[in-house]
This record gives sequence, structure tokens and C-alpha cells, in this order.
Amino acid sequence: MMSRNVRGLNDSWKCLVVRNLLREWNCDIVCLQETKLAGMDRQFVCSLWSYRRALEKLEVMGVGDGFIWACFGVYGPNDNNLRGQMWDELIGIQQLWDVPWCYIEDFNIIRFPSERLGGSQLTPAMENFSEFIKELNLIDLSLKGGSYTWIDRALVSHDWEDHHPDVIQWVLPRPISDHIPILMEAGRILRGQSPFRFENMWLKTNGFIERVHSWWNEYSFSSTPSFMLAKKLKALKGDIIQWNRNVFGNVGRQKKELLEVLKLLDAKEGEYGLSENLLSLEEVSWRHKSRMLWINKGDNNTKFFHKVANSQRRYNHISMLEVDGVIYENESEIADQLERRFENEEILRVVKELEGDKAPSPDGFSMAFYHHCWGVVEKDVLAVFEEFYQHNKFEKSLNTTFIALIPKKNSASNI
Repeated sequence: MMSRNVRGLNDSWKCLVVRNLLREWNCDIVCLQETKLAGMDRQFVCSLWSYRRALEKLEVMGVGDGFIWACFGVYGPNDNNLRGQMWDELIGIQQLWDVPWCYIEDFNIIRFPSERLGGSQLTPAMENFSEFIKELNLIDLSLKGGSYTWIDRALVSHDWEDHHPDVIQWVLPRPISDHIPILMEAGRILRGQSPFRFENMWLKTNGFIERVHSWWNEYSFSSTPSFMLAKKLKALKGDIIQWNRNVFGNVGRQKKELLEVLKLLDAKEGEYGLSENLLSLEEVSWRHKSRMLWINKGDNNTKFFHKVANSQRRYNHISMLEVDGVIYENESEIADQLERRFENEEILRVVKELEGDKAPSPDGFSMAFYHHCWGVVEKDVLAVFEEFYQHNKFEKSLNTTFIALIPKKNSASNI
């Protein structure tokens, strides 16, 4: 979906540029403002957008997935009094249809001084615009690819965004106008292949640990202990994925299906009830997915982090070490104690002390998996520790990780 202020389409060169750009951007919906044309018929629209359907009037829109929504193109006035009338008119229009809404438009007003180069003062007109957005409970979509669009923007209702959670608003080139065109794009975020994530809710299912034990004992590999552990975990992922898809099923979908049944059977209250087990499983799933790490200091404070680094150097220096009541102060003795073989009881104690809901390791298995299935994987895990002690190395795949680029400011484009 694209919106642009063309500042006149009564010029053959501008029409040619718009036609070529529409072909390149491959839009499904196009809003053109300030065409300065007395009228626009189907023939003219087809001359610009010949490869698309041309509709003279369309009030409520639906797409192939059955989602019904309304789109509104706006070209706002410059006069503050007329602008107030426009807010009232738009509020009244939205009440005509009880459907999700999308506004893609040139409002001729900005919300904040920072949206205009050199802007410094918040005006009553800007405040009224924000009040309009708040009253209609609209979302002002963030912008990718630039900081200033002059006065063009897209607003959507919450239920519209619920249907298109990955919508992005892009800045496009502006070859024929001082207004920057904007492009709304949904369903095109490149997510890549989703990595395996062990769901702790599976552990609450009757017979799951027994299934894991059965699968694990069927795997047979010959190589180093760390290689065999990596291969077994990989094979286990495949079996769990198939079991989840074919046997366990999607808990959220099951709950929604039962809720639909309950709606139809309200008159027979008490005969059916939503399974508490499903609610519990979904709660475990979302708790597992909602882990958060809190950052207390911003990383732009260089002086602060220099202090932290210096402090950590002091704390990291080991001047003495106590092991089983014996104090070691000599550096070589300390090194010998730190490099000694891990005892099985130590490993088990550390595994039990780790929080089950913590972020899983790169293999996708949470610590809760190791808590509940330790009797299944214990022999293989302990063999890896012994291999590392003897040879100072282990299978590389056990130490792989995922790297995700996280933008720390709007429109981030470099690293």
C-alpha cells in the first residue's frame, strides 16, 4: 500500500514517472493526493496502473484471507479551523463501519517538532492531532528508512495491526514532489528459519519423559562423546517436532476451538468446560517465552563502563582459593585446583541450581529439560565433561550460537 502527494498529475512527464514507479513498487493499494485534476476516471487510472484492477468506489475492503477492513485516504487542509472540522468528520466516518481501519494520508500537520527539520515548538495544532489519534485509539506506525516525511503518515487501528503484526512503513524516493512517499508493507519481514525451542509445557504431559527415554535409547552413533551428544540432541529435536505436530498439537489453537464450542453451548452451562490442563499448558508456554533481562545502565555511558571494567578486573583477580576447607594462595596451586576434574556430584548440583525457565542454550533445550530428563541424558553429558578434561576440546556444534541484529535507534542502517 503506497501513499504519495504528487503535486499535480496534469503533466505527461509526471504521469510517466508515476506509472514506472508503481510498476517497480508493485503495490496493491495506491493513494495519490493533490493531483490538481478536475476529475479522474477509470481510463486515466488504468493509464497509470494498467496492470491492476481499477475500482471507481470501494467502501469496505476484503482480501483473500477473508479479513474485512476499511481504508481511508486523507488530504488535510492547512487552515486550523478547517482542520478541526476534519477531525470531527473523520471521527463520524469511522463510526459508520465497525471494522478495522487504516488511514494513509497527507494530513498537512505533524505531531511533534522533531518530525520537521529545524522544528522546535509544540503547537496547539500538533496537540489536537495527537488527541485525534488518541480518541480513535489509532497506532502511529514507526518509520523505516528516514526521519522526516514532512506531513505524510499512516495510522491504523489496533485490530488492523493485530491482523498484520509485521507491518512496516518505508520511506520511498521522491523524484517528482517535495513530499516523501510512504509505502506500507505487510507479510514481507524476512524471519529466516525458526530455531528449535524446547517448550517446558511438554514436560507436564503424561508419558513425555518416557517417550524421550525411548527415543534416546534408539539413537546410535560412534565417535567422541561430545559428537554423540550433539547428534542425539539433534535427533531428539526431530522426534519432538514430529510428536508435537502430530500428537500433542497446538495448545493455543485447541483452546480457541474449545472457546468457540463454549460460545455455541452457553445455554447448556455446566455441560462443557474449558480444560484446565490446556490453560495450564499455555500459561507454562508463555511464561517460558516471556523471559526478560533488565538493563540498569545505558551502554552510551562510556565513563561508567570504564569504571565497571576496572572494577571487574579487580574482582576477577583471584588472590586465594578455598576448596573443601583448604586455603590455597600460591598461583600454581590455585591453577591446579581450577583445572581439576569435575566431580559428578558438582555437575548435578549446578544443573539443579540453574533456573528451568532461563534462556535455552543454542541447541534449543531449556534447563527444565535437563532437570526432568537427567536420568536419560546423564551418562552422555558426563562423558562430554570427561572428554573436555582429557582433551581440552569438545564438538564445535555444542558451542554454536545465534546472532541477531537489534536496532538501537529508529531507521538504523549500519553496524
